[in-house]
Amino acid sequence: MLDNSLNEVLDDKKISEALKENSIEKFSGKKRLYLPSDHCDIRKKHSWKMENIGKVLDLNKKVINGFSTLASIVIDENKRDVTLMDISVFSNKEKRFIKQDELKDYENGKIEDKSREEEIKSLVDEDKHINLTLSLIRQSKQVSEILKVANPDISLCHIHDRFADMNEYLEHIDQNLQDEFVIRATKTRVSNQTKLNEKGNIVKVKLIDSKFANRESKLIDKLRLKGKIYEQAKSIIEWDRVKINKNWYTAVRITLKKRDGENIFPNPMLLISNIKVNSYIQAKEIYYIYLLRSKIEAVFKFLKDVLGWEEFQVRDWESIKNIIALSFFIGNYFYEIESSLIEHPTIEIICQLGDGKGTVSRFYFLQGLKKLLIAQSVFQFKEDKGISDDAWREITDFAGIGE
Repeated sequence: MLDNSLNEVLDDKKISEALKENSIEKFSGKKRLYLPSDHCDIRKKHSWKMENIGKVLDLNKKVINGFSTLASIVIDENKRDVTLMDISVFSNKEKRFIKQDELKDYENGKIEDKSREEEIKSLVDEDKHINLTLSLIRQSKQVSEILKVANPDISLCHIHDRFADMNEYLEHIDQNLQDEFVIRATKTRVSNQTKLNEKGNIVKVKLIDSKFANRESKLIDKLRLKGKIYEQAKSIIEWDRVKINKNWYTAVRITLKKRDGENIFPNPMLLISNIKVNSYIQAKEIYYIYLLRSKIEAVFKFLKDVLGWEEFQVRDWESIKNIIALSFFIGNYFYEIESSLIEHPTIEIICQLGDGKGTVSRFYFLQGLKKLLIAQSVFQFKEDKGISDDAWREITDFAGIGE
């Protein structure tokens, strides 16, 4: 099933299509949805012989072996329930992988290697080329279109980190999909303001350093961030319009300060959106929308820590893609049943078996299931081998786990 050798296979594309199709009916009656998408590296630091093993970054930003994914989730209009929507799996060592810079060189006729030029031409003509930017554009389009099948008037808001701060992508969401977006801007994003540099030349001011037309600050009695509590902290939210190419967007800058006036983070958070902002409340809402992106990070953590997303040992590329996508599909199942985890008494018992100690969650439920599966396999072994109760008692006593 995993390596596509069967006549009917369950591959990564079919898994993604199943997830998207499931969403048509589920969200047909909704008025607004939030769509965080982010890339996640599948790190295989000590693997060398896996097919198409590429290069990714570890937590310390060092280059190691691994694969790449781009995942999209859907958050309901109440900003609570999470549904895993789409997954793309790729590697920068695939033949079809073309870096965005190389693609632009091809479009401008600057590829000197003729064989590479022909290879790129063939991939582009058949629309088989891939990179993170292309995956982002294609995946956002597919997710947007599928959610509008049953409800063309639904309001969709795409949420991204800095990797998506590209002019062409902003226009893609705003002009082509006609959806909303909230994207964290890069530090290099420039404003419409100018200044004289040290050489006397007129240059544009970086957006993060520019003057904003609107500003309001609020005192926060207790601010909890990453396990720390800051008392009497201050939030400063600024907003203004910014022109990017020919389009006008909203820029929101958020600065958090300690009681003594020192910045909590070295740099303020800078967000770009096509949602119009005319007040402090609306600017704060842009910030709160962006914070929903943490939910996709929680999904990645669940897939890695609980479902073992990075622990596979298969080597062929088709199996690698399929097992990564299948784990994503299974992850969606556990998010789907989250509400029933709280309601069903049997699930509470399974969580206790998983050392939940009164806590009912996906993690403890899976830990309990793991123990049940081990117990079932042990009982099945005892039955298959025809081991009597007396003989079994002798085995457990010998192992030191008898009564």
